[in-house]
Amino acid sequence: MANEDFQMDMASDEIFHGVPLTDIPTLFQTPPVLSDMQDLDDRGHTFMIKPFKYDASNPNLDPEPIHGMGNYHDIWDDEHVRMPCSPLHLTNDRTPRWPIIQSALAELKQKCDEKIATVNDIKIAIDKSNGTNFEIGSLQQVLNQDYSDDQRAYFMSFTLPKMVSFALEVGNICSQPPPLLNIKTNRTVTMSQRQAASLLACGFFCIFPHQFNRKIDNKYHGYQSFNFNHLFRRGSACQPEKLKCILHYFKRVSEDMPKGVFSFRRFSLPDEWIPKWKESQAPLCKIHIRTDRSIEEMHGLLQVDFANEYIGGGVMREGITQEEIRFTVCPEMLISILVCEVMLSHECILLIGCEQFTTYSGYADTFKFKDNFIDTTPKESWGRKLCHVVAMDAIEFKDPATQYTFENMRRELIKAYTCFRIPKSMEKCMFGVATGNWGCGAFNGDLQLKAIIQLMAASEVGRPLVYITWHDQTLLESFWIVYDYLANQQATVKDLCIYLQLYSMNHKQSGLFDYILNVPVSSLREAYKNDSA
Repeated sequence: MANEDFQMDMASDEIFHGVPLTDIPTLFQTPPVLSDMQDLDDRGHTFMIKPFKYDASNPNLDPEPIHGMGNYHDIWDDEHVRMPCSPLHLTNDRTPRWPIIQSALAELKQKCDEKIATVNDIKIAIDKSNGTNFEIGSLQQVLNQDYSDDQRAYFMSFTLPKMVSFALEVGNICSQPPPLLNIKTNRTVTMSQRQAASLLACGFFCIFPHQFNRKIDNKYHGYQSFNFNHLFRRGSACQPEKLKCILHYFKRVSEDMPKGVFSFRRFSLPDEWIPKWKESQAPLCKIHIRTDRSIEEMHGLLQVDFANEYIGGGVMREGITQEEIRFTVCPEMLISILVCEVMLSHECILLIGCEQFTTYSGYADTFKFKDNFIDTTPKESWGRKLCHVVAMDAIEFKDPATQYTFENMRRELIKAYTCFRIPKSMEKCMFGVATGNWGCGAFNGDLQLKAIIQLMAASEVGRPLVYITWHDQTLLESFWIVYDYLANQQATVKDLCIYLQLYSMNHKQSGLFDYILNVPVSSLREAYKNDSA
């Protein structure tokens, strides 16, 4: 029934160019056929849970930790998250920190149980756990000013003590540290939603040790902080609104813990897999261009997260554009910040099965928490929702003119191809890609150039493209004119590559779309043939 609702919803609006949205294959029509967890032969895939199979007739079946409850196996190295409960998590004077954390959080929980806890008690617990003094102005605003008396009382007496328990039980709930998805690796981690809640509670109380930074290829790479202390600070107007979304998530999981599963997959494209763009005879993919929807509304498609190279971007600080909003309304995605190292140019991160818990209004400075959201997305056999999101980071062009070098065009092409390609295990399920104005806001990307680059990548992979122009009617019309012009001339990926190569030397004369429209494909091929000769 959920599948039919999505189809009806998607087909209800006809403001588009290209094929109808109902002609774009989705995950709902052809869900991936997965091996049972215990049969999966992939050394790069770490399961934080025992083999689990989703049974729609028994949706309350809860995945178990890989080593069972109460059987924590600690690992403290450069390949795993450094856990707050580790005996190797020490203070500056080499004292184990976990007993200090346990004591501070137990005191807070006791005050919650006695219904005398205040927001300042949260600060005291966080400060004691860390041996420092954090400023929590945004959190204070939410709980003391924005919440009603009833909301505050409910949070302090019900939700907060549950969060304390999630944090204190992290060793039992997770039973081992999650693996780090380091650069230049192909690794996947699969965990339960209960484990995510426990890890997020630890982040809320700011008790994760600092993760390491490594020097590779003469550059330092590393991880963003997963602790919430920067988000708690008094700052932009969006920070309290983000906190409302996250606190609502904790309210939901405290009332009724979801029993699902999700995965993060890091993929690093080998050099030998990079397409030979100038030789590709791949035809243009099917396309659907529209302006009136968001990418996250494109249910059943691969949804592109316009990511920062450090996944999550500024979600733990003041950022609140497309990526940060998605992570805020789907807080399980925040776990990727904990486990995923900065992305390189030939890498992407897939977020599979994360649930949405809230709705919102506005964007950037106007962003507001809106309401509860019940995510009815169907699940596959592992218990993951059929929601696939890919983190795709663009180059930040501080000088916009530099994006027209063919080297930078090629980098963006490889990044988009890396993100759009289908794993071998899912080759029979060529569901569409939902994307849009990637890197065209604060990163100064050219709307027309990014549209052609993503069209090339999707065409090379052979996946249909749903392109959301986000209220830009001019781009909707102009992109369709160019696409139709190219399709009628049976243009290939090779042709588009030649257009880009020539445009890199002529970009000051006109926009890319006008340049393409003024050079017929037949003339382009003839000129390239003569140059090659």
